Amino acid sequence: MKNNVLNIGTGLFFALNCFCLGEVAAQNREAQMAECCYLRYYQGARQVQDAAKGQAIENFRQFYAKHTYLNLNNYSKDYRPYLETLQADGTFADLHDKDAGKVVGGNSANSGGSITEGYYRLWAISEAFRRGELDWQKDGELWRRCQKAIVHYGELEISRGNEWYRFHASCFALPEAAVNIYFCHLPQMDAVEKGKTDDFLLKKACDMLKMIALQAWTQPYRKDETDLNVVSEERFRKHVWWVGGNGVGYRALLQAAFMYRSIPMIDVLAEVCRKGITPTSQTTYDDSFWNEGFTADGAGWGHGRQCLVWGYPIDGTRGALGILTLLKGTPWAQQLDRRNVEALMNYFRGANFYYYKGYKLACVDRSSMLYMDAPAAIPYSSLLDNVLANWIESFTPDEQEELKRLRSEIPSMNINMNGDGRYNGTRWFFNNDDLVKKNDRYHVIANMASVRCDGLESAYTFADAFNYYTNDGALMFQRRGNEYRNVYGAYDVTAFPGVTAREGMEQLKPVENWRGYCSKYNFAGAATSGGENAAAGFVFEKMNASDKKGVNDKGRGGADRVIYGVKAYKAAFILGDYVVALGAGITNLTPEVNGNIRTTLDQTERTGNVFVHHGKGIDWIVQQGGFAYSAFPEYQKRMHYVCETKRMDWVKMNPANRGRKNLPAEVDMLRLWIDHGTTPTDDTYGYAVYCGDGLPADRYPFRVLRNDTTLQAVRSTDGRVTGAVFYRADEGLKAKHLQLSVSAPCVVLIEQTSEGTLLSVTDACMDKNLKEIRVNWNGKTYICPMSQGELCGKPTVVKL
Repeated sequence: MKNNVLNIGTGLFFALNCFCLGEVAAQNREAQMAECCYLRYYQGARQVQDAAKGQAIENFRQFYAKHTYLNLNNYSKDYRPYLETLQADGTFADLHDKDAGKVVGGNSANSGGSITEGYYRLWAISEAFRRGELDWQKDGELWRRCQKAIVHYGELEISRGNEWYRFHASCFALPEAAVNIYFCHLPQMDAVEKGKTDDFLLKKACDMLKMIALQAWTQPYRKDETDLNVVSEERFRKHVWWVGGNGVGYRALLQAAFMYRSIPMIDVLAEVCRKGITPTSQTTYDDSFWNEGFTADGAGWGHGRQCLVWGYPIDGTRGALGILTLLKGTPWAQQLDRRNVEALMNYFRGANFYYYKGYKLACVDRSSMLYMDAPAAIPYSSLLDNVLANWIESFTPDEQEELKRLRSEIPSMNINMNGDGRYNGTRWFFNNDDLVKKNDRYHVIANMASVRCDGLESAYTFADAFNYYTNDGALMFQRRGNEYRNVYGAYDVTAFPGVTAREGMEQLKPVENWRGYCSKYNFAGAATSGGENAAAGFVFEKMNASDKKGVNDKGRGGADRVIYGVKAYKAAFILGDYVVALGAGITNLTPEVNGNIRTTLDQTERTGNVFVHHGKGIDWIVQQGGFAYSAFPEYQKRMHYVCETKRMDWVKMNPANRGRKNLPAEVDMLRLWIDHGTTPTDDTYGYAVYCGDGLPADRYPFRVLRNDTTLQAVRSTDGRVTGAVFYRADEGLKAKHLQLSVSAPCVVLIEQTSEGTLLSVTDACMDKNLKEIRVNWNGKTYICPMSQGELCGKPTVVKL
């Protein structure tokens, strides 16, 4: 074959028609062999139509002949032990073919078993050839064994069925190894492709490396039309395995394209990467380019609509920007457009609310229960570095200054941005059911739930094993940022702060659930103008988010009945430094299941003295240097607290803790709760948490106006702040000097400030057809237009 570039296009993959989805492994193998042969000789060495692109590909090929793609995935670079076990027939003596496709080391990421292990060893040996420590001629027999091993372990791989277990190893690890092995031996691979060798074994090895690398584009099968046309933008849309980090963050896509000298592959990738750096939202989920990644509220999604702020959104965008950065200076070079820039700015501002004083919030990824013995930089710092180094010209001068200032604050691990309201204050993340208040003195999050969002995933083999309750209305308070992370090794997850649930930690088993748990109801909302105050509420009854329609990554394992069967209407109001929590309609729907129903005020680290502060008719439980808690007088007799020292089992909570140094063996904890008994029906609760400095006021600086299943409302005693959660539109609020009604279920906040009166209204049902909500306040009607499109669900703030 002449030195021509194969122009692999969208019509290329007719060979995939041989792949009847789910066919037997033998048919799989034959089809993939046919596919590879067709790829190599497509159109009989067709002449390159775009010489500039062809030359760019050749330049990249020469670059990767000298430089490793990624970094052996933390795999040992000492190749010498592998030489002793690599046998003449191309097998490693200590690896067994029967282990092909098995999970290794409890980590499902290595679901290729001995296949992945074999290819990673071959990669390590190949790097020694590339470095010159081994020689193709002098060590010719070893090189022959390597070729046999490439074919042998490759045949084991392509003979496997095209099911979900081809995730991780088949699409991430093996292609990564294959492209590196290929480029380590590029002169030999070029000899095959240019028709300059008759070495049958070398040809087979070259073909096999290409087949394994191509799995970055083909595996796992989606079981839809894109399986027959993998070089297409649609391949990288609307499927959890093919968007965000799973789409372009972990796959050797570009390097496989260089192997095939495929211009259309790179054309598609360039478009996918640019279009992927855009937001998605609840109301544009079906239309947005990626339905995971950055969300329009400034947070992010991964593995469905779960608030995985740090992992997949960063990895997907970093992967996309990495590819676009590599393509700079080539015919595929692109600029970031305004929509890309706005998505990045919104994420940098919003995601910082999920990070406090060096610690990620302990409820927004699957590694919350991984012990952290020291603070760390905000996880998006490397993404920000990429933007500053390679894409700064795409931003306005003001944005450039903001990004530089943001970068300068990252080493302090305390992002304040001079009090900039886009980085501090109170914010409702409407795509994620999260209300957050952040300032230099404390951090508060109300992590609510609805059927719109998924829960937080559990992965008991390598990550958190008990994420059952993190999205059940967790109401969490921090000053240092690590109050909860320090105690998770001894946590009773059925007593998550703010959660109303049945006790029974001893009945829970570790679980793998990629979509977590959410609420059955479509009501969750918060109203805030961004300052000191907010009102929020949601309707809760737990369900498994994997039971929703269209879920293609359910995971395995179930949960004990103890987690289900509790219903509650839960509200939280932030009035300056006070947080007021109300519950109504609390009902045990499965009284046959043992265990008291309780609402936990907090379960946190005890670092200071705990004492009772008596106010005027009210009591506060105060932790010195922490927060103060008070159950309302009518609930005082049912309110309990305990200070205890508990033994830790960090590995039980997250097996990734195994082998970590300096794991604490025990911890002092403070836990407070209100007991609802075993069979509550329409029960209620109410409590307050003081977040300010010093002791709380002797009297509550607020008044509860209503607490039932139609309406929950609180007003400050000076009348300047009123918050209300309207679960129905036909029920108005009446109090002294106050009449308030609405035209649709919503959350309302009224604040009288020095600059005037602000009315904040949020549609808690996120009805995309709702254009406005009318609020009648003391005889006057105010029309509040609702945000549309991707901003549907965002609070509307009207200055009266």
